[in-house]
Amino acid sequence: MRILITSAASPMGRAVAAELEGDHQLRLFDDDPALGTGEEDVERVQGSLLDAGAVWQAVRGMDAVIHTAEAPTAPEAGSMAEQQFLLDWATRGTHLLFQAAVDSGIRRFVYGSTLEIFASYPEKVYISELWKPQPGPEMPCMSRYLGELVCREFARDFPVTATALRLGRVVIEEEVEGQRPDTMWLDRRDAAQAFRLALSRDRGDDLRFTARWALYHICADIPNPRFLIASAERTIGYRPQYNFGKHWGDRRSRRSEGVGG
Repeated sequence: MRILITSAASPMGRAVAAELEGDHQLRLFDDDPALGTGEEDVERVQGSLLDAGAVWQAVRGMDAVIHTAEAPTAPEAGSMAEQQFLLDWATRGTHLLFQAAVDSGIRRFVYGSTLEIFASYPEKVYISELWKPQPGPEMPCMSRYLGELVCREFARDFPVTATALRLGRVVIEEEVEGQRPDTMWLDRRDAAQAFRLALSRDRGDDLRFTARWALYHICADIPNPRFLIASAERTIGYRPQYNFGKHWGDRRSRRSEGVGG
């Protein structure tokens, strides 16, 4: 499969590319000059998600788009300029990307959303995909959710398969040893696995919008989880390999025994 990966110079973009490399033909898209380094057999397109010409060049000839939604470096943190940039990049940029992809014949999309949209809920609740998101006004979280909604509407309006992955707080298991456990943790390598697995969905020919569109919660498999991953496990075969066992006493999640589900 010929796959476009956005924000490919970001840590997440690199992890996804490493997960797919060798099995697929990849094209990497980013405005970061660092995109120009790496394996020689991988195509690269340098440009902004807000540049319609660059986006069109990036999507041409592809079979699928993985939009990691990892925003590039914005203006000064906390400034109004940063808020405006993130909003524009996540909404207009995602729309430009998906519209160009649809126009070029692409019918499979995967979008990287975030579980941060549930951060306001109490810790002692079990949250599935059926829960109502409550994103705060902070633009890094809000913009990611708005991009998810753009993705959903493309599945509603066009015969395409669109999958949103609501990712937990992305870390590397070995790098957080000794830190306080976090029920939202997700190892970047497992996130990359989820992106790969989501590509297996192909429901673009289904007349039902609810079949063309899907979203999954993606985080570690921990005891008494706050975020339920059973849907991703059952539907796309997501099996996290990095579950922060040292933080949870090496106990397996007890979802299979009915706890928290």
